[in-house]
Amino acid sequence: MPPVEKAFVCLRMAKENPRVRFFWDNEATSFTDVFLKVYSPGEVTHADLIAVNAGLYWLFRQCKQIATDSCQKADLEAQAVMCRDNLETVLANLPFHQPCNIGTVASMMVASIYCLETCKPSAAWDFIATASHLSQTLGMHSKIAMARDPPDIRMGKIRIFWLVYVQEKGLSLRLGRSSTIHDGDITIPVPSIESRSEIGYFGQLDKMKELAYLQGKIYDQLYSSAALAQPQTVRTTRARGLASELEVHTNRILPSDKLYQDAMRQATSTEFVKAFLCTTKVLHLSLFCLIYRAIPAETNQGTALGRECINSAHKALEAHKEWQSLVAELQDDFLETYVNLALIHSPFIPFIVVFCHIIETGDKNGLDLLESVIKTLQPVTDSAFSSGAKKEFHLFKALYDAARNYLEARLSKVNIGFGSWENASSSAHVPSPAHQQPALLTPIFNLPNSQTSVSTSLEGTAEWMAQQMEVPASMDTDIDQYGAQLGNWLHMNNQMTRALEDSYFWDDLA
Repeated sequence: MPPVEKAFVCLRMAKENPRVRFFWDNEATSFTDVFLKVYSPGEVTHADLIAVNAGLYWLFRQCKQIATDSCQKADLEAQAVMCRDNLETVLANLPFHQPCNIGTVASMMVASIYCLETCKPSAAWDFIATASHLSQTLGMHSKIAMARDPPDIRMGKIRIFWLVYVQEKGLSLRLGRSSTIHDGDITIPVPSIESRSEIGYFGQLDKMKELAYLQGKIYDQLYSSAALAQPQTVRTTRARGLASELEVHTNRILPSDKLYQDAMRQATSTEFVKAFLCTTKVLHLSLFCLIYRAIPAETNQGTALGRECINSAHKALEAHKEWQSLVAELQDDFLETYVNLALIHSPFIPFIVVFCHIIETGDKNGLDLLESVIKTLQPVTDSAFSSGAKKEFHLFKALYDAARNYLEARLSKVNIGFGSWENASSSAHVPSPAHQQPALLTPIFNLPNSQTSVSTSLEGTAEWMAQQMEVPASMDTDIDQYGAQLGNWLHMNNQMTRALEDSYFWDDLA
C-alpha cells in the first residue's frame, strides 16, 4: 500500500481543492471508514481492499492533474500505479463466493467501473452482475425490505443501488445481454441531493437513471432475441417511439442539471463545462444512431443502412469534432475523461456506421470524420493509465486505414475484389460465433502493416461474407430477414468488443 502520509496529503487535497473534490467523491463506498480500517492493524476483507485501492488510484490521478511540480506529478503517478497493481492483484485472486453485504455490493460496482475503464467489458459485466444480484438479495431496490433500516443506512443503500443500476443497464446494452434488473421490481425513488458536497457524485443521478432506463428499453425492444423475431414493422414503430423518448430526455433540463453545471464551472472553468456538455451530446447521438440502426433503409435509397442512422452517425462525429475545438485550450487531462465517457463507457456505434457507409459508397467526408476520432485518441495513448484508449486507438486506426486504402484503391480504379456491401448485408443468416471470428480478425487485426495488406483483407472479408451470409436451404424462410441481419450486425459488434479485451492482440501495447 502507498505510505499513509502520502495518502493523507491527497485526502486533504480532496477536501480543499474544488476540482479534486468535485471529481473524486467516494461517499458511496464509505471510503474514509474503510481507508482507516485497511491502514489499521486487524483483518480486512477483499471488498475493503478493492474500495481503498481503487479509491486511492483515482485520487492520486486526480491530484496529479492539479499538481504543478514535475517531481510531485511523477511521485503521484507512481503511487497511482502501485494502487492499480494492488487492485489488479486483488481482483485476480478474488474468491468465487462473496459475502452478501453492502460493502461487497459497493466494491463490485467499483471493480466494474475500473474494468470498463481499462477496456475489459466482459469482466466489468461479471462484477456489475454480481453487484446487481447481491443488491437485490439485500432488498436494496425495495421500500418494504428497507423499512426498518436507519435513515442513513437506507439512503446509502438506495444510492448504491441506483449507481449499480446505471452501470448495469449501460453494460447490458453494450454487450447485448439481458439486464439482471427488472424495472417493475424497483419501488425506491431516486434520492435528491442533500448537500452541495454531494453534487459531484450524485448531482446527475436522476438524469443518469432516466438514460439507463432508456438503454434498457433499447435492448429489450430492438435488440433482444424476442425483439429480433418480431416483424420489421413492429421494430420500426418501437424505434421511432424510443427516438422520441430520447429526444425528450435530451432536451429536458432538470433543476439538478443547472446545479451540477454551476458546481462544475466553479470547480473547473466555463470551457470545461462546454466540453462536458458536448461529450453528453456525443453520447446521446450515439444512442440515436443505435436506435435508428433498427430501421431498414428505404427501398429506393440504394444503401444498406437507413438514412436516419447514417445522419445521426455523422452528427455524432461532427459533435466530436466540435468537442475537439472546445478542448484545444484545455489541459490534456480532460482527454482521458472524454475517452472514458464517450468512447469506452458506451458502444461508439457512429464510428462503425460511418466506416460501413464509406466502404459501401466511397464517402470522402466520412473518412475525415473517422480521422478526427483517431487524432483524439492518439495523444492519450502515451498515458500510463490509458490501456483502454490504446486498444481503442489501434482498433479504430486499423478500421480507418482500411477505409482510407479502400477509397484510394477505388479512386485509382484498382479492382480489389470487394463485392457488393448491399448484397452481403441483405442476407438473413446469422452465423455462429465460431464462424464469425475470422471475419473480425481478417480486416482488423491482421493489419500490422495495414497500408500493404488492406486490399487482401477486404477481399477476404468479401469472400467470407458471400459464403457465410447466404440463407441456408434448411432455414425457416418465414423468419424476419432484416431482424436476422440486425442480430448478426449486433453480434459482430459484440465480437469486436470482446476482441478489445483479448490479451492475444494487445500484448505488444503493454
